[in-house]
Amino acid sequence: MKRMLFNALLVIVFMGVAAIGQQEAFAAGTITGSVETKRAKYKKNVVVYLKNVQGTFNAPQEPYVVDQQDLTFIPHVLPVLVGSKVNFKNSDNVNHNVFSPTECKSFNLGTFGPGGYKTVTFDKTCVVDLLCNVHSEMSAYVVVLDNPYFSLTGADGSFTIRNVPAGTYEIAVWSEKMKAETQSVTVSDGSSATVTFNLTR
Repeated sequence: MKRMLFNALLVIVFMGVAAIGQQEAFAAGTITGSVETKRAKYKKNVVVYLKNVQGTFNAPQEPYVVDQQDLTFIPHVLPVLVGSKVNFKNSDNVNHNVFSPTECKSFNLGTFGPGGYKTVTFDKTCVVDLLCNVHSEMSAYVVVLDNPYFSLTGADGSFTIRNVPAGTYEIAVWSEKMKAETQSVTVSDGSSATVTFNLTR
């Protein structure tokens, strides 16, 4: 009886280890890297994304937020999955107007006062310019993408794209000031791939 219990315990332990190994074998990969530019300030706010990824992707139910503080859109660049909603807030003590002249997603939210917000659904993949006709110096961008595998660089140009299924992809960048660039990257299960972009104007 004891031997039977011992054997059963071994089977359970073996199955648990096998299950863990299988989970690890099918774990998604990660892409890390950096964007390099001659002028350090252009390393920030670069959208790094994968192109032509197969699958159906659902936009998050919770809206993104673009705030207006000190006559500035925050964030300056916002990458989102197509179908996402964005709340445009006014945290200043003056009236603002948010509009876009971009052909793929033109809109005008009108003027709204402090503490108010208005919502836009971004239903097409494109780069949408944001402007305020009350304050001409204000500008920002919403970059609408067709899959969730994207990242926005920090001040040092670094980026990380997580949970990427194994495969070979085109990885591309969008920058307000620098030329677009595309590379090929191969991601293996549970491992990390590294990519460096050297951008020019």
